[in-house]
Amino acid sequence: MKSKYYNRDLSWLLFDNRVIDQAYNPNVPILEKLRFLSIATNNLDEFFRVRMHNIHSMIGSKKIEKRTGLTGTEVLSLVHEFNIRNLTKQYEAYSLLLEKCKDKNIFEVMKFEDLSDFEKQYVTDYYRENIADELVVENFSNLHKFRHNLNILMQSQGHTYTFPIPDEFDRLVATGVDNHYILLEDVILNVAEDIFRKYDVLKCYVFRVTYDKNKKYDFLDEQLTDAEYLKKMTEYLNARDPRKITRVEFMCDGPRGRSYFAQLFEISKKSVYKIPGPVDLKYLDGLFKRYKNRANLIFPPFRQRQWKDSKNILEYLDKTPMLLEYPYDSYKTYLNYLETAVNDPKTTDISMTIYRTEKNSQLVKLLQKAAAKGINVTAVVELRARFDEEHNLLVSELLKSAGVHVLYGDRLNKVHSKVCLVLQGANDVGYVQIGTGNYNGVTANIFSDIAYFTSDPTYVNDAANFFERLETHKEVDYDLFVTSPNQLKPMILNNIKRATKEYLRVGKGEVFMKVNGLTDIDIINAIYSAARLGLPFRLIVRGPCSLKLGLCGEKEDIVVKSIVGELLEHSRIFKFQYGDSQTDVWISSADMMTRNLDRRVEVAVPIVDKKSKEKLLKIIKMYQRDTENSYYLNSNGEYFKKRKTFGISAQQTWLKRLKWSKYSK
Repeated sequence: MKSKYYNRDLSWLLFDNRVIDQAYNPNVPILEKLRFLSIATNNLDEFFRVRMHNIHSMIGSKKIEKRTGLTGTEVLSLVHEFNIRNLTKQYEAYSLLLEKCKDKNIFEVMKFEDLSDFEKQYVTDYYRENIADELVVENFSNLHKFRHNLNILMQSQGHTYTFPIPDEFDRLVATGVDNHYILLEDVILNVAEDIFRKYDVLKCYVFRVTYDKNKKYDFLDEQLTDAEYLKKMTEYLNARDPRKITRVEFMCDGPRGRSYFAQLFEISKKSVYKIPGPVDLKYLDGLFKRYKNRANLIFPPFRQRQWKDSKNILEYLDKTPMLLEYPYDSYKTYLNYLETAVNDPKTTDISMTIYRTEKNSQLVKLLQKAAAKGINVTAVVELRARFDEEHNLLVSELLKSAGVHVLYGDRLNKVHSKVCLVLQGANDVGYVQIGTGNYNGVTANIFSDIAYFTSDPTYVNDAANFFERLETHKEVDYDLFVTSPNQLKPMILNNIKRATKEYLRVGKGEVFMKVNGLTDIDIINAIYSAARLGLPFRLIVRGPCSLKLGLCGEKEDIVVKSIVGELLEHSRIFKFQYGDSQTDVWISSADMMTRNLDRRVEVAVPIVDKKSKEKLLKIIKMYQRDTENSYYLNSNGEYFKKRKTFGISAQQTWLKRLKWSKYSK
C-alpha cells in the first residue's frame, strides 16, 4: 500500500530546490541570484546539522518511519539523490552567473593559473605575510573534530595529513587588480610549496565536515527553578560539541572519489558529496555585500510605510485596531508603539515574549528604559531558540540587570508566541500587539509577517491571562486567544469539521492556510477527510509539506503551492469559510507541524474587527492570485510553475503600491 504522506526531510530538500531556482529567474538581478545560491547552501547546512540526526537515529535503531514506510537507510539514499540533483542545478547556475559577471565586467573569481604574473606575486605575498604562519599540519585522524569550515587533505606516499584553512581570513582574496578575486583555498593550494615539499605531497583536496548539532535538551523538568534551569542550559551549551559526522564534502579535482572519503571517515558513501566547484558557496554573500551599492545588480530598494510621527500610536489604537504587514510596513512602527508606551505616564506594566532578536536590539533598550522608569516589565525569554541560546542568555542577563522581571517560560514547551502587552492600571485596560514573526529588527525587513495591534479589552485581558499562565503555570481561560499545546490543534480540527458540515449543507465553503510547514498527521488527515467530501482547500506551504494530492477521490479540490520570491514568506494565516454565512480569519505564530502544535506554546487569534479583517482577507486573496512566485505541488510530489503571459506576483504588487502610501494606518 502506498504511503499517504511525504517524508518531511525530502520535502525540505524540495524547498531548497525552489530557492536554487531563483538563480534561473530572469526577473531576479544577477547579484541576488548569487545570494540565493548562498542561501540554499546555508539552508542545506542547517539540514545536515539538525535534521540528519533523526535519519541516523532511524538507521541505528532499525526503525521504519510510520508515515511513509521508509527505513532510515532508504531515507538516507533518497536524501543523497535529492541533494545531487540540487547540487548539480546549483553549481550549473553558479558557473553561468560567474561567467556572466566576468563578461559584464562586474567582477571575476579567478583560478590561480589565470592570474597575471603581477597578480600571482601579489597573492603569493599575501599568503607569506598573512597565512603561512597560521597553517598547522597534523596527521589525519577520523577521530579528530574538524572545527574549521574548510580544510586541506594532503596525500603523500603512505601518509595522509590535514590542516585547517583559518576561518578568520576572508575567502575572497584580492589579486591587486580591481574586481579580480581568488579563493583563499586556491591560493594555498598553489602557493604553499614549503608545506608540500616538507611532506612530500602528491595530491591535495579541499574538504568540509558537517556534524550533528541536534543535541536534545535532555535536562528539561517542569520542577526546575530558574537558577537550576540556567545552570543546566549553560552546561548544555558547553557540552554541545560536534558529534556524529553527517556529511563530508570535497572538491572534485583529482582521482579520489566518494568511496575513498567514505572509507577515510568511516561513514556511509551516501553521506559524502563530490562538489563540482568550490566547497561552500556561502562565500557568495561576501560578493553580494561588496557590490550591493550598484543598483542594477540588486532588487530595487523600497521605502517602507512608516508611522506618522505627529500621531500618538496609543491614542490611535484607542479608536481603532491596526493590522500591519511587514516588511511593507516598517518594524519601526512596532518600536514606536513600545516607546510610546514606555513614555506614557499611565503605563504600569509591559509584558512580552522574546524568541529571537537581533544584536544591539532597540527592543531590549526600550525594556531597560521602562524598568528604569519604574514600570513593571516582564520578559519571557525563550532560551531554547536553536543556535540562539547564548544570545538569549545574554539578553536575559541584560534585562535582569536592568530590573526587568525575566521568565523562562514553560520548562517543557518552547515559548514561540509573539505577544507584547501594555497595561495601564488594570488587566483589560491597555494595548496588545500579536504577531506571526519575531521581534527582530533585521529579519523584519526581509520576512513577510503580520502584526495586529488593538486596545480591545477582550484581547488585552486574554493577553494578561496568557502571561499569568506563563508565570504561574496554571491553566487560564481565554475568550479569543487559542494556545498550544492543548487548544490550537483542536481549534483547527473543529473549524475544518464545521466548514465541512456547512459545505455539505449549502455547497459553499473553503479552508485557506498559509504556513511555513505542513507535516502534522492529524491536520493532514482532517484535510483528507474533508476533501473527500468536496470541501476546497487552498494551502500555501513555503517549506516542508507532507500532504499528498490525488488521494481523496473525484471530489478532491486541494491546491498546494509554495511562494518563493524576493522576500521570505513567514506569516501564518488561516481562513475558514463556513458556507455562505460566516468567514473567520486568524493569525498565528504556529505552523501546522507537530512540534508547534504539541510541544510549543503558540498563540492564534481571530481578527474580529471589520477593518482589519477586510484587510487580511485582501491579503489572502492576493496570495491566492499569485502565479509569478508560486510553485504548485502535483500528484507526483514535484513542484512546478504555471507560465502565464500576464502573471501576478503578490510581493511585487505590494512593493509597487508603496509608491502611493507613505504611512501605515
